Amino acid sequence: MQVEFLLEEESAEDALRQLLPRVLPAHYVPRFRVFAGWQDLMGQLPALMRGYQRRIGQPAQHELRIVVLLDADGVAEARAAKQEEAAIAAGLLTYVQAKEGQHFHVFNALAVQELEAWFLGDRDAIMSAYPKVKTHHFKGIDREPDNPPKPNEVLWRILKEAGLFASGKRKREWAETIAPHLNPEQNTSLSFQYFREGLRRL
Repeated sequence: MQVEFLLEEESAEDALRQLLPRVLPAHYVPRFRVFAGWQDLMGQLPALMRGYQRRIGQPAQHELRIVVLLDADGVAEARAAKQEEAAIAAGLLTYVQAKEGQHFHVFNALAVQELEAWFLGDRDAIMSAYPKVKTHHFKGIDREPDNPPKPNEVLWRILKEAGLFASGKRKREWAETIAPHLNPEQNTSLSFQYFREGLRRL
């Protein structure tokens, strides 16, 4: 089964390439399409959904699934609504619409507030990826990883306090390094848990 992931940034692809083998069944074949930010992706989404609707109507494409992953960036409800509207307008059944056990074609997901919240949801993964990071570096950090408005800033602060990345952020490197250590079953980010369960229902 082919699953196409529509992503707003390259770091999301870097993370998913590491993570998906532990979440998606082996017979799923992921493909990635990365856009130049959320505005680019959202701007193209209605036309993309219409194109997918036509593809799914072809005999060899019935099994196609589409996953749209965006950062919430503090406007989760508005972005979620626009994601759903684009799919529904194209005549595609979404995860939110589907009844229990019903097959759907589009899974709209948000990383709240950003992808880095998913890394903060697994502190052991961060410490495994960067052994200089110790438990005390998380002191004062919100235990709910989806709460901080800028999780990438929180992660960077932790890394800097451990003597890493003093010269600047390297989001793609963080994704490539931390994602292999993520434990999908223990992540405390609610948005990650929603993403994990949605993928399992594909």
